[in-house]
Amino acid sequence: MAVTLHRAPVADIAPLTLYRILWMRVSVFVVEQEAAYPEIDGRDIEPGAELMWASEGDDVLATLRLLREPSNTRIGRVATAASARGRGFAADLMRAAVEILDAEAPGIPILLDAQAHLASWYGRFGFVVSGAPFAEDGIPHVPMRRTRLTTERLVLREWTRSDEDRAFLFDMYRRPDVRRYLGNGQVMTDPAEVDAMLDRWMGATDGVLGVRAVETRDGRRLGSVLLKRIPWSAGAGDGQPRDIEIGWHFHPDAWGSGYATEAAAAVLALAHEHGIRRIVAVTNPANTASGALAQRIGLRPVGETADYYDTTCALYVGEVDA
Repeated sequence: MAVTLHRAPVADIAPLTLYRILWMRVSVFVVEQEAAYPEIDGRDIEPGAELMWASEGDDVLATLRLLREPSNTRIGRVATAASARGRGFAADLMRAAVEILDAEAPGIPILLDAQAHLASWYGRFGFVVSGAPFAEDGIPHVPMRRTRLTTERLVLREWTRSDEDRAFLFDMYRRPDVRRYLGNGQVMTDPAEVDAMLDRWMGATDGVLGVRAVETRDGRRLGSVLLKRIPWSAGAGDGQPRDIEIGWHFHPDAWGSGYATEAAAAVLALAHEHGIRRIVAVTNPANTASGALAQRIGLRPVGETADYYDTTCALYVGEVDA
């Protein structure tokens, strides 16, 4: 008998099927894992919540839950019946779930809390660890996050700690022509610096904010595009919330093809679509190429400022009406 995948809010699921889904979840999370917690937690009936499941005839083989939260979506309650394990049903559901959420809300983070020993499994679907480990009902967990935004030529995604991503970042930031206008201009000299940088970037993630990898549709890495809170200079800001900064760092091999403009324009549009009305870009005043890019994506030059990073920058601002 064929295995089929299904998706529906709780109110639209046949009672016997819903019973089988919830029975399986309790069997896995409460009985098998010996975690005495409220498996039926009320979130299955939140607005926008849906269950997905794989079935063969009347048998429910695997399931997961989709939640729509204010600044992200979330996948949880991923479980497979003991008798159906090793056949790839949970993976089939995960692939279907991320496809649904990516199409529904491009560029919006998908979050999940993974049991720690399954982090690499979730990594197969583009999730990266996004915070400190924690214990839930005595079971080690890690928070994980996935974003994906596409343009005509590009894919914008999370940076991972794969050997390939780390090697690319080290190669990019060890180059004087890349670092020339960044901070004090100091290049990377130790690959371990990449991990510290990735830690800082992960700390900047919040909703649509974060530092995204930019690659071609065929997977060639090009650089980074940033959307994050910008630090005030000492004495600046007058206690106001920090502005949101857009920025871009690209490998010299990717210069001159419009990739940075395409990626930055996509992130700027995403920010505006999700309620971020004011965006700033700051550049070294000598970095005329970056200033020109800022203007190409619609930011206007407003002169120099010392309000950010404790240095003098050329400032570009984009604002949309509320």
